[in-house]
Amino acid sequence: MYYIRIAFAVIGGIITGALNLRDYAGLGLGIALFLLTYLLFRYGIKSIANAVKETKKFYMTGIFSYFLLWYVMWVILVNLLWMRP
Repeated sequence: MYYIRIAFAVIGGIITGALNLRDYAGLGLGIALFLLTYLLFRYGIKSIANAVKETKKFYMTGIFSYFLLWYVMWVILVNLLWMRP
């Protein structure tokens, strides 16, 4: 679950930065992708859903790493693509 969530963070950061989403629009996309990973783990991938005994693990595994990596990717790409010198 951790590595899939990290992959979604990188993809989400790239999408958010490439679309030049700012403020609450970018934050909303990051949260929406996190919720998508939760739904994917809970209902989409049956092997993960059957292996996890505590439902808290579905949303707590990798939450801080997800948001930190997503935010870093977002900021770096916005600065590289959209900031003018």
